[in-house]
Amino acid sequence: MKTFIKNTINHNRKNGETPAISFETFNIWGEGENMGHIQWDNKWGSGEWAIFFNGKCVHVSKTLNSAINKLKKLSITESDFIIN
Repeated sequence: MKTFIKNTINHNRKNGETPAISFETFNIWGEGENMGHIQWDNKWGSGEWAIFFNGKCVHVSKTLNSAINKLKKLSITESDFIIN
């Protein structure tokens, strides 16, 4: 998942797009959906990863490994990401 996220974010940045990837999952009973995204933000020059889940910021970190650990805790897999 790490390579996928890094490559997609870098591709978005090079194309002038927002450096973010959306994801969407359904709970284990198939009812209700969970939506969110992971984004790279370098607004302050030091860079950080942020994860938004169901409309709330649930994680901010300096490392992608930490962000991936949070995605795993949220049961997000690479197949949940939405690629245009």
